[in-house]
Amino acid sequence: MSQLNLTPDPVLLGTQALIFLANMFVVKKLILNPYLAVRSRREAATGGSHHEADKLSKDALALEEKITERMRAAHKEATIVREKIKADAMTARAARLSQAETEAKQAQAKMEREIAQNLAEERSRKEVSIKTIADSFFALVTH
Repeated sequence: MSQLNLTPDPVLLGTQALIFLANMFVVKKLILNPYLAVRSRREAATGGSHHEADKLSKDALALEEKITERMRAAHKEATIVREKIKADAMTARAARLSQAETEAKQAQAKMEREIAQNLAEERSRKEVSIKTIADSFFALVTH
């Protein structure tokens, strides 16, 4: 029967340890360190992009708030200007209406005076016309 030898061979263990350490050094130097460097650069770029995107988003929100505030101020100012223009227009309208009413009353009074004068002239002519007709009629009847 064969026997199983469980005692470690120190030369074999040392050789395997040296091979493991050499492999570990080569793998770390040629594969692991470059991978970790690429990974950290990528995370930095991605994280920087996320950070930059967050910053741009915050800037956009601040600009939107600023624009909204300016729009509110412009709307308020436009409302004030519109009300002032409307008040000025109403004042000018009232003045024009008052002037037109005064002119109309003056024209009406002038026309009433002319009508009254024409009526008085017609009445005075009526007297003359009646007298002339009466004289003509009387002359015709008496002759």
